[in-house]
Amino acid sequence: MSSTVYTVKTPKLELKITLVESSSLHIHEEIIPEILERLIEKIKSDNVWTDPIIVDEKTMVVLDGMHRVAAAERLGFKYIPVCLVDYDDPSIEVYAWSRVFKSPRRESGVLTVDYLDVLLKPLSAAGYRSVHVPGLEAGFEMLNRRDVIGLLVYGKRVVGLKSPTRNIKAIYDRVKGVENIAVNRGFAIEYHTERDGLALAEKAEFAVLIPPVIKKSEVREVALRGEVFIHKATRHVIPARPLRVNVPLKWLTGELDLNSVREELVKNLSTRTVKTLPPGSVLDRRYDEELYVFE
Repeated sequence: MSSTVYTVKTPKLELKITLVESSSLHIHEEIIPEILERLIEKIKSDNVWTDPIIVDEKTMVVLDGMHRVAAAERLGFKYIPVCLVDYDDPSIEVYAWSRVFKSPRRESGVLTVDYLDVLLKPLSAAGYRSVHVPGLEAGFEMLNRRDVIGLLVYGKRVVGLKSPTRNIKAIYDRVKGVENIAVNRGFAIEYHTERDGLALAEKAEFAVLIPPVIKKSEVREVALRGEVFIHKATRHVIPARPLRVNVPLKWLTGELDLNSVREELVKNLSTRTVKTLPPGSVLDRRYDEELYVFE
């Protein structure tokens, strides 16, 4: 074990916990101001940095923790706690987030409106071309080919929104356009896993947009160009995650040299026990991965 990196060896993946300069990181999703402000206040209230962000060791692209990077910058922290992982490891998977469009009219009990039609009319006016899809299997084939920017699903209906490009960054920019139109029509947007989104859609509870999955190489390419995808573009499933490293904020200010603070972090973590929790455990939220919680 390096004196500047604390390594947790899990059955599928090595988790390398250390500190890096905030300026060395590359985020790949946009920052939402409201989320950032809440996070900054939480960090101040905690007075420690609770959990490390997840970073691709080879490229320093952030896989999980975009807003925490922005918070560190806003708070003037030169260093930030990270968990370095091998992004090329097949145990790390990337999925898409479904966009679930919830209408206040649906929630108030008015069930006579076809919410897919409510969405398709303004989308058509904005230049989005739609195409009937005979079923989900055919739809996912179209998604994989990037023939469509997404599938709109409502009950038994599946509609593809034609894509003018196969460039994934441009596709997701168009997805954001769909979100904006939905909000302007009075819909609230929630983000669900593909499975949960489809369950809501197939029961005709809500209209759901399923976008294509972004490849790992595309995540890296966009981030290293200094560009970002829209919010909730990727859903990274990492088999293990460290939590509660609880780094004192004074270690992050840059007053001490980086290696000295790294060594202090390793010493601190080495004296603590690590509790393993199974996937599905609920702490501040539900986690789908195995957890390694420092106590």
